[in-house]
Amino acid sequence: MSSEPKDLDRDILETLLGSLERFPTKSGELTAQTDLSADLSLDSVSMMEILVEIEDHYDISLPLNMMANVTTVQDLVDQIKPLVESTS
Repeated sequence: MSSEPKDLDRDILETLLGSLERFPTKSGELTAQTDLSADLSLDSVSMMEILVEIEDHYDISLPLNMMANVTTVQDLVDQIKPLVESTS
């Protein structure tokens, strides 16, 4: 059972990376440490599209104020994970 959190982390990360791959990165590589704004140049509309995809995929509701704490893809994983865990 100790592997479940890592599996969930990996699943959320892979889902996010899949959603973000349509955006060109400045470094050419999309990783957990990719900065959503600086590396992907995501604007608020693009970010909302990603969040809606995540909400639909995991059947969760993401609070809009959580984005104030999000800079990287991993930050977003860390914000999404507790919400996914609370629904399972």
